[in-house]
Amino acid sequence: MKRPHLMIALVALSSVLPVWGNTTADSWIDKLFKRNDKAQEVVEHPKLPELTVDENLAIPELDKKQKAKAVKLQAIEAERLKKSEGMSVELMRDNEVIHITIAASTLFAPNETTLLDSSDAILRSLLPCLRTPDYYHMLLVMHSDNTGNEEYNYALTTDRVSAIYDWFEINGGCVEYVVPYAAGSFEPIVANNTIAGRAKNRRLEIYLIPAEAMFKK
Repeated sequence: MKRPHLMIALVALSSVLPVWGNTTADSWIDKLFKRNDKAQEVVEHPKLPELTVDENLAIPELDKKQKAKAVKLQAIEAERLKKSEGMSVELMRDNEVIHITIAASTLFAPNETTLLDSSDAILRSLLPCLRTPDYYHMLLVMHSDNTGNEEYNYALTTDRVSAIYDWFEINGGCVEYVVPYAAGSFEPIVANNTIAGRAKNRRLEIYLIPAEAMFKK
């Protein structure tokens, strides 16, 4: 998915959170693993809801050893998820991040914000990803087509992504590191000038980003 504002977001991120943009300093995730340092610095976990999608996708920066472990574990998890019905799964950010796309029609009836009963099986396959706190940062990004005005589409995607977040919480997922986003109709992946195109744009995108607990194991 093309994100034209990624470079702007990364520049803003480096100024607001200099520890990630400074190549001479340890990243927050590196410092968390320096268990033998007597004067270990306390590093605050990033406030994920305060970051944009692109900013969240840019962290954490992994060293060579962490990257090798993340790539290996993400490949295994991606293969597991590919066996689930109703979702497409791919790897991104040099195979460090899992990107999942689910058609909105498999989760919601047209113009509705209550999850369909059939959505349970699709979402349940993602619960293992939320079993261990901070194993993943999970981003939920809900999109619509451009039918209706911008206010309506934004409200629709807000209510829909909230319903998905609530489902994970109700069903026992650790949602402390789950971040919901409503994208409205602003990020189509194809033109909205056909029925098929509009159906493709109505989607939920999920990003599974490696986090601290993945590297503790």
